[in-house]
Amino acid sequence: MSLRGNHAVRTRSSGAAALEFAIILPVLLTVVIGIVYFGIVLALQQVLTLAAEEGARAALRYPSGASANTAAATQALRVSAASSTALAMLPTSISSLIPAGNVAQVISCANPGGSVCVKVTLSLTSSSILPVVPGVPLPTTLTGSATVQLSPDT
Repeated sequence: MSLRGNHAVRTRSSGAAALEFAIILPVLLTVVIGIVYFGIVLALQQVLTLAAEEGARAALRYPSGASANTAAATQALRVSAASSTALAMLPTSISSLIPAGNVAQVISCANPGGSVCVKVTLSLTSSSILPVVPGVPLPTTLTGSATVQLSPDT
């Protein structure tokens, strides 16, 4: 008789384990999907930032007066080099989603007065590359930017 009693207790406890697993599984899956999504978002953010930094370096490395006679023409060539380099550093699947119009632009620097800087900004709408999952909040736009001060001879 005691064996039957133990068997009945074991059956009830294994049913409880299945019930607990069924309750915990959706929560566990939500946490795992959230971790994966946030990892992808951080990786995309890093890719955009590194591409913007490379674009800014391209503007800085561009030789002054290489194929232009004026400082304004050289600045335009530096901005073009920054834009094309930043977009070239991105994977094709991402660079095709970024409009090339305002990737790099000339801005005025704070110090020293009258200095010229090139700012490279790459913006990507997160919904264009990541599917929306209910309950997992995502930023609407991912942005990477870098600014470099040009030498005064440009």
